[in-house]
Amino acid sequence: MELWLVCALLTVVFYGVGEGLSKEPTVRLGSGRMLALYALYSVPIYAGWFFLFNGSLSLSGEGVLLAVASSLCGTFGNALWFIAMEWGDASVVSGFTAAYPVVTVAAAVIGLGATVLPLQVVAIAFLVAGAMLLGFYETPGERRKDRRWLVPMIAAVLLWGAWGVFEKLAIASIGFAGNAGVYVAVSTPIFLLIAWRDHRTRPRWDWTEVKSAQPTLVLFAIAGITIFLAIGLGPIAVVVPLTTAYPVVAIGVRRFWMQERMTLAQKVAVGLALFGAALSTL
Repeated sequence: MELWLVCALLTVVFYGVGEGLSKEPTVRLGSGRMLALYALYSVPIYAGWFFLFNGSLSLSGEGVLLAVASSLCGTFGNALWFIAMEWGDASVVSGFTAAYPVVTVAAAVIGLGATVLPLQVVAIAFLVAGAMLLGFYETPGERRKDRRWLVPMIAAVLLWGAWGVFEKLAIASIGFAGNAGVYVAVSTPIFLLIAWRDHRTRPRWDWTEVKSAQPTLVLFAIAGITIFLAIGLGPIAVVVPLTTAYPVVAIGVRRFWMQERMTLAQKVAVGLALFGAALSTL
């Protein structure tokens, strides 16, 4: 099994479990404070990567601009996702992330000349269909939920779609370490500024809730590295759709660990996504 595929599958597991555990601490702490904690984990990882592997040696003007574009898209996409997760239903928000590979794959094929094989097209279709079903389906009998989370989620999808392409170009231009340094320099002040604005409208920090958020933050930090490697090493038109199978893992966590019931539609969605993930490995 190729290294990029291993990294992509690890991303699915780490992001999936992390997202499955993220709803409660995000609601209790708020999206801004979750971003601040997320930044605290990201800084030593990406800064360490930059300095240990001499990322400054590979920096170039064009590469830095691509990395800045990637960092801005990823940073604001993540910030908007935390807002959507705070406002919406966890499984529904997770399902909508399946839309962003369409943006990335279309841009990669048109702008980068990426090649997508027929089997990969089928795999992508199953992955997207499964995850979108998770997002659109509403359990019968439930009160119709507030849809205000849709605006930040749609914006996040568009930003993440652009992020995938810029990330691939930036890594190709200045390497993994150089891109890591630019990311931490761009994302950290933005995350902290958002957290500061959110902090002014909330009560004092609850350190019990901070502790409860640690598993999610650790898993997200590790997944940030594995998806970074997967996109840099593998074919972007396959890597990005494959990694969006993580809502399936998130649903599984909430079903078996958090004791949430799984509807027939969710079971069908999981089956579609797992079949798509299996096809993408062939």
